[in-house]
Amino acid sequence: MWFRSLGFKLVASVGAVVALVVGVFFYVTLQAQSRETLQEMIRSVHLASEIVRRSLHYDMLQYQPERLHRAIDTIGGHERIEKVRIFNALGRIIYSSDKAEMGAYLDKSAEQCYACHTREKTFERLDTSERTRIFRSEAGYRVLGMINPIYNEPDCYNAACHVHPRDQKVLGVLDIDVSLEAVDRALVRIRTQMLLLAVTAVVSISGIVAFLIQRFLNRPLHQLLQGIERVGAGDLSTPIQVRSRDEIGTLAESFNLMTARLRASERELRESEEKYRSLFENDPNPIFVLDLETFRILDVNIRAVETYGYSREEFLNMSFLDLGGEREATKIQELAVKACIFLPRVRHHKKNGEPLYVNIHSCPRLHLGRDVIIANIADITDRVQAEAQLIQAGKMATLGEMSAGVAHELNQPLNAIRIGCEFLMKQIRRGRAVGAGVLERVASQMVEQVERASGIINHLREFGRKSDAFEMEPIDVNQPIRDVFTVLGQQLRLREIRVELDLQPDLPPILGVSNRLEQVFLNLVMNARDAMEERREKGAEEGWEAVLRIRSSLESQRVVVTVSDTGVGIPEGIRERVFEPFFTTKEVGRGTGLGLSISYGIIKECGGTVEIESEEGRGTTFRLSFPVYKDTGEWPWSAFLNGPQRDEGHEEDTHRG
Repeated sequence: MWFRSLGFKLVASVGAVVALVVGVFFYVTLQAQSRETLQEMIRSVHLASEIVRRSLHYDMLQYQPERLHRAIDTIGGHERIEKVRIFNALGRIIYSSDKAEMGAYLDKSAEQCYACHTREKTFERLDTSERTRIFRSEAGYRVLGMINPIYNEPDCYNAACHVHPRDQKVLGVLDIDVSLEAVDRALVRIRTQMLLLAVTAVVSISGIVAFLIQRFLNRPLHQLLQGIERVGAGDLSTPIQVRSRDEIGTLAESFNLMTARLRASERELRESEEKYRSLFENDPNPIFVLDLETFRILDVNIRAVETYGYSREEFLNMSFLDLGGEREATKIQELAVKACIFLPRVRHHKKNGEPLYVNIHSCPRLHLGRDVIIANIADITDRVQAEAQLIQAGKMATLGEMSAGVAHELNQPLNAIRIGCEFLMKQIRRGRAVGAGVLERVASQMVEQVERASGIINHLREFGRKSDAFEMEPIDVNQPIRDVFTVLGQQLRLREIRVELDLQPDLPPILGVSNRLEQVFLNLVMNARDAMEERREKGAEEGWEAVLRIRSSLESQRVVVTVSDTGVGIPEGIRERVFEPFFTTKEVGRGTGLGLSISYGIIKECGGTVEIESEEGRGTTFRLSFPVYKDTGEWPWSAFLNGPQRDEGHEEDTHRG
């Protein structure tokens, strides 16, 4: 709308300011002129009053009433003089141009008398302003009245014809009323002329301002708006043609410079998008672009389509959280929006339902003006399966190495059962009756030994079961330690190895897989056994004793387990290699070199670390440290939340030798 335009607002504002200034100026001028005109009229009436008073002085001194009346009538007949009259000191009208009021008395409160009689004592001398009054005539126009006191001068009180006492100061008052009608008409005429002049000035100035605004503001602004509309429509090639060198011209030049930069930026953005799309599509790993708030899939590359089996259209109608389980979805929602994170071994599923194990590296980003999460997915399914097979092979190898120990563990309950059976058979052959109490005790012991053997076998079966790396749960680290001695306790006793367990009760849980942690402690205990056997075979010094010490404790919100032995120790030169796959110091046929390597992977899988302290010829201590699991839903891979880490090898853990 035109009345909302900048030009109209400027013209209206300037017009209002000019109207206000001109109005104030003319009002002040009119007021000053009115006051000056009135003062001039007062001076003129005062002068006329003095002239009349002095002109009548002689006639009053000689007491010639006819001449006084004639003079007053002559003066009163002037067109602007309303009335001329003379009062005596008592307020009686002695002479008047209006014959009807001659002889009448005026009240002291009348306007002609008010100036002299407003106080208890009358004034003898009055200023001109005090002798002047303005009032309305019966016809409605203004009248200027002036009183001029007639004083008792020496010529009066010394004359023989007068009887006024000498101490009387004022003999009477000359009152002249002059019409201000002509003056008021002149003032109205002047006011009208000045009002017309003010309106003309305001309209003229507003018109000039409007022309200047149209010429120097509206036209270039219109060109600027057209340029902005072209840019809004995508046209960056047409510059604004504004030739002025003022601020508008500078703005137009800046706008043209901006559009030139936008063209350059657009080209760079197009090239960047093409480069991004090329890298995005040709990346060997699946990449997802996700909405930061809803995790809705906004874009995927070709590799994601090939890996997961969904089409691009199907992906765009899915949430990234739909690809995994509920637990993984909850943790990703909590963590991925905060910072760059690395989540290893997350279980996803393909379109056909097959499991897919992946590492997720995600970062929140601002992409094309939108808050998103860029998630890079590494398919580690083959590696996880290979690791599972390797761990299972390690279990089988461990079971093979434990076969002698298992035989010892099973022999004890079997011997107890055999002894019970032989006792009963002897009693039967000898024809002796077996008392109910004896029979109950023998049967009870046999059942107890069967249950013990069954427990050992079941434990071996459970240990040998292939576990899922993603079945991690809160566990008490003391339990897999105790389980180790279910199958190795008797063997260690037979080999004269003293076991010292110092397990702190009520430890907070850690997150892991119980039978995998048992495999770790089995490997460490068997290595400790072999190290102490080797030291015995080499001829241990007098007083030496084979001792295996296992201790668990809580240190700085981490569960720490130490496994110490008094074996031969590890030479300093090879301590850093003990976790390498297939590395072993044992004789051929006595070790595969997989035990510690597999143990290291299991410890890392639980978010733990392992350190070695060893002195050659004195013994070795393995120190395992695990983060405490909290019921608040701590993410099992909290060690990786500060950013991506390497997933292979053991370079990131601290080893001491």
